Amino acid sequence: MSLNFELVKHCTSLCRLSHLDELMTRMTGVDTEVWALRADNFPEHLVPQNSRNYLCYMGVFREKLDTQLHDCQFHFLTFGHENFLGDGSASISGVLEYMYDLYCEHVRMVDDQEEVYLYPLEIDKESIEYWGDIAKNTWKIKEKKQLADFLENNKFHDWVDWSALAEHLPDVYYPSESEHHTDSESKTDSDSETDSDSESETDSDSESETDSDSETEDGEIKYDENEPPRKRRKYTLYSDSDEDEA
Repeated sequence: MSLNFELVKHCTSLCRLSHLDELMTRMTGVDTEVWALRADNFPEHLVPQNSRNYLCYMGVFREKLDTQLHDCQFHFLTFGHENFLGDGSASISGVLEYMYDLYCEHVRMVDDQEEVYLYPLEIDKESIEYWGDIAKNTWKIKEKKQLADFLENNKFHDWVDWSALAEHLPDVYYPSESEHHTDSESKTDSDSETDSDSESETDSDSESETDSDSETEDGEIKYDENEPPRKRRKYTLYSDSDEDEA
């Protein structure tokens, strides 16, 4: 998790607003549980006025999708709303997305779930700009084929309506020049690390050979144990008297 997430986590609390369930169920048309993110130890100038210290709200579809295949549980978002300050700006950019993560973390702890994921129940034309960016950068869905595979692998066809996202995505995704540049930099960095590791290994081998040569020069010559012993030449010394006798 990011530093911003940890800061938001320790300055807010997740609240269940069950008294709003019936109202939001009528407004969304689906059975909805309402949650809110309340500011506790939060900078006052970032808390919207007349908000009862609530920074944002979200609704979750009451039915959950359990899957044994991935050993996880899927929850579905019915709406999301972020309160704004008096000047029309958001209190914290992206605080609603931090709330999504806090909700998943809360459910994992309370319900003792292995993994919990939150996805929108519907992606329409009004929300396509918001969810399209998340689909591309977070879910790694960049073209129609990837979307079809994602829905099939997670068994979402009977649960979600992402028709606007399907219309928005291209048949084939072509990376932009900036993405090409980023990929090239990553490959260059990887190659540099590989070359550096190879040079380190070469230097290490060279040092080992140097140390071995040094030990040989300073001390006694060492032979390989598997090498057969060398035959030593025998020298005979003759004295002058021996030569005369010969």
